[in-house]
This record gives sequence, C-alpha cells and structure tokens, in this order.
Amino acid sequence: MKKTSTIIILLSVFYIGCKIHCPEYPAELNYFPYYEGQVLRFTNSQQGTIGFTIDSKVNSKSNSFSQNCKCACGIFTHFSTSINQDSLSIKCEINISGRENASNVSIDCFFYNKSNIQPNEECLYKFVMLEKSVPYDEIYKYLEDTIIIENENNKLVKKVVIVKGKGLVSYTTADGEEWKLVE
Repeated sequence: MKKTSTIIILLSVFYIGCKIHCPEYPAELNYFPYYEGQVLRFTNSQQGTIGFTIDSKVNSKSNSFSQNCKCACGIFTHFSTSINQDSLSIKCEINISGRENASNVSIDCFFYNKSNIQPNEECLYKFVMLEKSVPYDEIYKYLEDTIIIENENNKLVKKVVIVKGKGLVSYTTADGEEWKLVE
C-alpha cells in the first residue's frame, strides 16, 4: 500500500507540476508609448524627414501555467512599423524573464530594408543580467531611463537611443547620420 501511495504522489507531482503566475508587462516600463496607426517622424541635420507608421504594439498580459517545475515567466512589450516610403521598417522589443522573479532583460531593435530582393535585416541587441532576482513589479527600479544600443558592424543602423516614456528618440545610420524624433 505504501508503494502505491508513493507512486500516486510522484505521478501527481509529474502531471500537475508547479503553478507559476506571470504578471502583465509593468506600466512603469513604458519604453514604447505607442498606439497602432501612430506615425513616428524623424529628421536629420539636412532637414530630411522620414516617417514610420506603427502597425503593431503589444504588451504581454497576465497569465499562469503549469509545467514540471522548470517553468519560468516571460513578459514583453514590442512594436513594429509598416514598410515606409524608403522601404524601411522597424521592430523593437523588450523581454524580461526569470522564474518567480525577473533576472534577465533583453532589448532588441531590428531594422529591415525591403528594397532588395534579399531583404537586409540588422539587429541591435542589449542583454542585461540583473545582479539579483527582483519581483517583476519592481523591475522598473533596476533599469535605466535611457537605453543606448550600439553595433558598429551594422551596414544600415549602428545605434539607437530609447527613452522611457518617449520611445525610440534617435537612431544613427552606418554613414554617421543621426535621425532624431520630431516631438
């Protein structure tokens, strides 16, 4: 009888697993304060302008799930733009992950040039491993208000600047031209 009870308990743990709750993406981390249809306009030093229309903006919602005690949370925010008049588009995302608390943050910005038969894609990427695991609802205390991501090897865009509450405020092309958000 004792052997049967042990097997039932072990099977219950295996099938039920652990239950984990993932909160929604925190409002205090509003690095992409956009809405669908919004146009982001940038200008350069030669008074050129370029526009990008937001075609998707998503913040993760709260969810819970079970999975054999190897479960982890992942919360995110992202936006993407449609292809503009210069055949360019942008997709940026912030992913925060960890088990019961947040421990890793990745920030990605992809710039796409669709003018070629083989579209060019360039990623600017930053990974932040927090010194300690922190509650998801306190993650805003551990991230900077301004995020700068650089990749000198890119052929299209080598630097982006993202500011909490404002979004993508500038990007610098490979030729050194800085494009600043028109507010």
